[in-house]
Amino acid sequence: MKKLLLAAAVLLGGCASHPQSLIIAPTEPMPSVNAASSASVELSSTDHRTDTFLVRIHDGDGPAQLINASSNPRALLESGLRDGLSRQGYAMSGHGTVRMALTLEELQVDVDQSAMRHIANSRATATLVVEQDNRQLVKRYQARGEVKGVLKVESSVLEREVNDRLNQLLNAMLNDPELHQFIQ
Repeated sequence: MKKLLLAAAVLLGGCASHPQSLIIAPTEPMPSVNAASSASVELSSTDHRTDTFLVRIHDGDGPAQLINASSNPRALLESGLRDGLSRQGYAMSGHGTVRMALTLEELQVDVDQSAMRHIANSRATATLVVEQDNRQLVKRYQARGEVKGVLKVESSVLEREVNDRLNQLLNAMLNDPELHQFIQ
């Protein structure tokens, strides 16, 4: 009887449904570059993603399951960049001498799964346009990842993938020597 209950629990655990939204909360970025100047920086951001969902789960021939974010990923990315730049010594203001425009172009996890395995491919892309004294710098940052596992994918794995991609973007921007050289 115990073996039968254990087998049923394993089978039903693999059939668990996914939440309708994910909790995204990137960690504090770890900037390794400190600003040599205290330039005033004005930061704005836009979300130009063609798909506003975060996760697309393909499970056989049926329609894909789409999962959204519980909070705005563009706002989280902007907040992380603002905090990181401030910790690096830049003065963040509404009317800075340096203007930064952050555009979130892509943030998505595609999952292909069956009852026994899953593969999740994640990607994130953001563009940063920086203007100062009639000069302009345009930088594009990309982050990619893949995770494989047994049974169906869990929401915690999906949340970690999205947060890892956001963290990769933030750290790439905050530790970009070309960006800091342009600002100074």
